[in-house]
Amino acid sequence: MAGEQVLSKLGLTAIEEMLYRFFLRHPNFAPDLDEITFDTDRHSIDRAFERLKELGLVRHHRDRGVVAMDPVVGIEKLIEGRIEALNEELRNVSAARTAIPLLLEDQQAGRLSPVSSDIERIEGLDEIRARLDDLAFFAHREVMAMQPDGPLSAAYIEAARPLDLRCLRRGVRMRTIVLHEAVADDRTERYVQELVALGANVRSVEHSMERMIIYDRTVAVVPIDPGNSARGALIIRQPSLVTSMIALFERVWSDARPVVASEAPPSTEEHLQLLEKKILTVLSNSSKDEIAAREMGMSVRTFRRHVAELMTRLGASNRFQAALLAKDRGWL
Repeated sequence: MAGEQVLSKLGLTAIEEMLYRFFLRHPNFAPDLDEITFDTDRHSIDRAFERLKELGLVRHHRDRGVVAMDPVVGIEKLIEGRIEALNEELRNVSAARTAIPLLLEDQQAGRLSPVSSDIERIEGLDEIRARLDDLAFFAHREVMAMQPDGPLSAAYIEAARPLDLRCLRRGVRMRTIVLHEAVADDRTERYVQELVALGANVRSVEHSMERMIIYDRTVAVVPIDPGNSARGALIIRQPSLVTSMIALFERVWSDARPVVASEAPPSTEEHLQLLEKKILTVLSNSSKDEIAAREMGMSVRTFRRHVAELMTRLGASNRFQAALLAKDRGWL
């Protein structure tokens, strides 16, 4: 154990830790560093010694030589300092959210510039999901969707549920059209009833329809290939095209049959807690967001957004505090 570096996470270098442990093993050492033989040069030892004095881990005593601070006191001081530094870093990172409105203004200016395209093509399922996540996150009035598939797969529901619930929790109006055969499926019916219980308006039709999602009546998303939506999508901002797609949606909506809420709607609060518990569990067991996001089956950006929402829901200013509050609530 003598050669093992255990204090690197508290900010000590290998030579600084070796020197501190040397003084612990040799109390009242005469302050002649020439007698210390480490596999390094004298300048590095002098520099490490000065740093230990700055940290308060060692001190000169007139009669006793070099005295090392009791590890119980010294390491606790390092831990407190490290925690404070991490909290300060978290506060600085959180403060960066204030830049979002300015960046959105830049983004909007870019969309309004002459070189900005009114039709954007994106390819690949991961990119599609990331862009839908962004559009749903910034929607603040209404989301209109036509879903021409039959029964929804478990994977589709798992990907769509966080986006839908987030919109509904923020008071965004949601109108969705599905097929009759879809709501005849038990799994799809449970999901639809979950949305309806939260305030979504869902209607069903018998005939086939086009796949599309319209956000705030300004942006529409349609597949590049109607027969294979995973290939890619077109993000349309051209006003006349979006207006035509809204008119198509309204015509289908007017002919569709409303899906009535069941007498015993499913508990969405229970699901939200399960999702949050899973995020907290993965977060506590993973050292990096990339690993946690992969385990959750979502992008890093989506995972971090869920973490931020969870912190807001708990009233936490940082992840450490969020974990403590979640534990107090019995979520961990």
